[in-house]
Amino acid sequence: MTKTSLPRILSATMETKTRHDIPGFDPVTLYEYDCTDSTNRVLLDMAREGCPCGTVVWAHSQELGRGRLGRSFSSPEGGIYISMLLPLEKDGICLTAMTGVAVKRTISEVCNRNCGIKWVNDIVYNGKKVSGILAQAAGDRVVIGIGINYTTDMDELPSDVREIATSLYPDCKSAPPMDVFVDRLVYNVYSLYHGRDENWLEDYKSSSTIVGNKVKIMQAGKVTGEGTAVSIDDSCFLHVVDGDGNETVLSTGEVSIRIQR
Repeated sequence: MTKTSLPRILSATMETKTRHDIPGFDPVTLYEYDCTDSTNRVLLDMAREGCPCGTVVWAHSQELGRGRLGRSFSSPEGGIYISMLLPLEKDGICLTAMTGVAVKRTISEVCNRNCGIKWVNDIVYNGKKVSGILAQAAGDRVVIGIGINYTTDMDELPSDVREIATSLYPDCKSAPPMDVFVDRLVYNVYSLYHGRDENWLEDYKSSSTIVGNKVKIMQAGKVTGEGTAVSIDDSCFLHVVDGDGNETVLSTGEVSIRIQR
């Protein structure tokens, strides 16, 4: 990548990196911040102003990170918070699932750590969430936001988050450089979107931490159903069968899944 300095904005040091090695997206331009309110918010604004697909925003911390269902997303230093602009040519749930595969593969390739994927958008390491994904439409395009606890000090996270989350390198020892990880992640996301690997769906299905488990279906904080997650179909919908044999097909981000303990 070539690299040039840009002025400080949003009280952050910002740099750009441009790469030309991803077919279908040339160039890919990455804007790096020390801190911003939300990488998704920054990129959504840039998209409205006409920036091209292949634009990426990366921050080392966020002040107002958001997750699914309007939840806050704790974003201290040590994490990787990155948003990428893509054409809105794929169904949202499949795009989120594809991004999950890209994150999982990057963690394997760069960190030599094996992760699972909890439907639909959580990456799980050692039984706890290490990464989340949020897609937001921007007209005929979409911003995909990814948050990863990379060298995150777990003491910097709220106590309720520490119960369900983990970090790839909580002691910061032996962690590959963040820019190496980010470079590979950007390549994997855009390459998968451009169709350079048709096996991603099978990878997504085989990586599921949900299928085969008893689950509760949550909406608006209330249990609306329960059963056994039996499969993920080619549309990335989750199929749940209750004790009476009735099947529910879940396809919306407005539903949360909890594994019954």
